[in-house]
Amino acid sequence: MDKLKLKSNKGFAGADALIAVLIITLFAGIIATISYNIYLANSSIKRTSVATSYIVDIFEYVDKTYYDDVTIENLTNYFNNKYYYKEDKTTVKEDAKAKVVANKDTESDVPYNITISIQKYNEIQGNENKLDLVKQINVEVSFKTGTRIQTINMERIKTRENLITPNEPDISLLTKEDNYNYYPIKRNNNEWEVTNTDDTDWYNYENGNWALVLKTTTNLEQNQKIDINNLKTGEEIFAWIPRYAYNSSNNKLNFLFGNSNKYVEENANGYNILADIETNFTIPSGFSEGEEKTGIWAKDVTVNEYKILNNIYPLKLQ
Repeated sequence: MDKLKLKSNKGFAGADALIAVLIITLFAGIIATISYNIYLANSSIKRTSVATSYIVDIFEYVDKTYYDDVTIENLTNYFNNKYYYKEDKTTVKEDAKAKVVANKDTESDVPYNITISIQKYNEIQGNENKLDLVKQINVEVSFKTGTRIQTINMERIKTRENLITPNEPDISLLTKEDNYNYYPIKRNNNEWEVTNTDDTDWYNYENGNWALVLKTTTNLEQNQKIDINNLKTGEEIFAWIPRYAYNSSNNKLNFLFGNSNKYVEENANGYNILADIETNFTIPSGFSEGEEKTGIWAKDVTVNEYKILNNIYPLKLQ
């Protein structure tokens, strides 16, 4: 019987070990690369989320700001004062992470650089004869992920407000009592009747038709006639006093817009803008009790601090 002759496998064992080391090294590199890419991806997602939150913050401020006040300067001051400066507005916050910069080429040592631009519709070529009613706000945030610069860019349209005064009556500001109903009422053909808050004829202050509400325990229907000169026990009439400022020296009154100290004025271009009241105008203190109010509900407007309104635009009750 022939004997099997086996060759030494020492050479193969050494080669296998070398191959194994190479494979492990290769996979270690692949795993390290994958891990790094995962880290970059997660970092990119987190930083994109933060960058987006900064843009959303600016746009929310835009929504709350009057059209004429939406400027690069105001938006820059708002953001930098909130995220970059300390209370003195000169010293940089220790944890400052974002800053609005003047332009894309501006160097900044913060992780997030924000650039704001505003384009008015009537400044676009071909639209120069249009009214200044629309502007586009562009916010760009740039940040580093690894060695790569990422950029998030969003736009928002801001339209000029329909500035109307006096301020419309706010039923929610009327202090209501249980067991009582509250109905808007108006004059119609020299009679008083029940109406609703959507009625465009409910009030006209310049004509002396103020927004009035009847407080009563009776259930009334739309257009039902009422006699305000013979009210039942417990019934009362409230008048809406829109926010205003007055000059007692010349008996001049300006209705104010919203809860601001500005009035609506028509400019040379034919649209309404908000203008500051003059220093010799007084705002009744009742509009600032607790908070700045768009108006208040009062029961007697002829003898209290709002009687100046009745002197200029006399309330028609008869």
